[in-house]
Amino acid sequence: MPAAGCENLGMHLAHRLVQIGCTHAFGVPGDFNLLLLDQLLKVPELNMVWCCNELNAGYAADGFARGKGVGCVVTTFCVGGGPNSNDFASSHLLHHTTGDADFGQQLRAFKEVTCCQVLICHLENAQQQIEFAISESLRKSKPVYIEISCNLADQTHPTF
Repeated sequence: MPAAGCENLGMHLAHRLVQIGCTHAFGVPGDFNLLLLDQLLKVPELNMVWCCNELNAGYAADGFARGKGVGCVVTTFCVGGGPNSNDFASSHLLHHTTGDADFGQQLRAFKEVTCCQVLICHLENAQQQIEFAISESLRKSKPVYIEISCNLADQTHPTF
């Protein structure tokens, strides 16, 4: 793990997932999540499993969470997030999108099927938001929704 302050947001998220027992993330590459996926791939302890569509990725992450305790799905905004609301209801899933506050419909939809939702638009509070979402997921044994602005995934901050 890099020294404190040298890690970027995507790598920080990957390390936190590994620390809580999530060794595999299921994903579908899309235009708004490529930067995040590039950062997740830099952490060799987190194995990326590529799926043919978002629904399959969600179900795979759900099955992984049921077997291992925690799962992760990484998709892009809207077209990627919509299908996942069907399979979020009983697993510990995390989700990535563009983070554009003008597109609140997806966040509102996930409020119905997750115990916690965070929208990361600023690095200054990203670490706190990630920690809050992870702790809520583990405490309640329910899925959470983490939306990360697409331009932040490779940015560093002293709190990481």
